[in-house]
Amino acid sequence: MSKSNNLGDIDVTALEGLASNLPTTQPVKDKPNKDKAEKDVTITLRIPPRIAKDLKIKAATADKTQRELILEGLKLMGIDVRDEDIADRRKS
Repeated sequence: MSKSNNLGDIDVTALEGLASNLPTTQPVKDKPNKDKAEKDVTITLRIPPRIAKDLKIKAATADKTQRELILEGLKLMGIDVRDEDIADRRKS
């Protein structure tokens, strides 16, 4: 006997049984793969012009990017920054 529905003579119980074997409509998110590189997150920071100028000069003098200097500073503060996080990512 079929359930009461607005689908006429369709046996909803049979359809539910079939549907239970189908994948869900929303994919299940896999656990992050440690081998996959994480995408960087963009942050915006407003700093005084004198600090921006000094950062540019230090970066140019050290032949590093501003990003590298900032990440090195965060590492010195005790934030978990790995060497591969700091590496220059500009295309050569």
